[in-house]
Amino acid sequence: MSIRLYDYQREMRDSILGALEKHNSVMCQMPTGTGKTHVLASVVSNYAKGKLVWVVAHRKELIEQIETTWNTFYKGKRNAPEVRALSIQWLARNWDAVADARPSMIVVDEAHHALAETYQELFVRYPDAKKLGMTATPYRLSGKGFTNLFDVLLQAKSIPEFVMSGRLS
Repeated sequence: MSIRLYDYQREMRDSILGALEKHNSVMCQMPTGTGKTHVLASVVSNYAKGKLVWVVAHRKELIEQIETTWNTFYKGKRNAPEVRALSIQWLARNWDAVADARPSMIVVDEAHHALAETYQELFVRYPDAKKLGMTATPYRLSGKGFTNLFDVLLQAKSIPEFVMSGRLS
């Protein structure tokens, strides 16, 4: 079974893939409920064929959602990337356990948390990996931006636009 994306998800996937050809790190903003996890899985499947990819998040529920999506659509497929869904907390306590790993791509789910020291350490340890940040909220209440972490921000339509098009209610 392959994942079927809506038109706006395909457009975002294609924008991300294009941006990753030109940049080392990309942040993608899509409103809650518009299918960021499916877009993430499609990007990973298209970009990192046969390579190691880490998808990192800060909550168990997000890790489980990523694993379920990946296993449903891509696990066992020929040339599919090896995807490991990891919590940033586990990584911060277990750097030695992954010392030899060389992910070709690191995806940060809920990337508005990427300014935390634990994520900063992740980026420093793996400078050659492409980075993709996925978030519904590409800003912090502190006003601190992400331009030192991500080269480009790709934004989906706004919530009102998704509501008007019948994709959100």
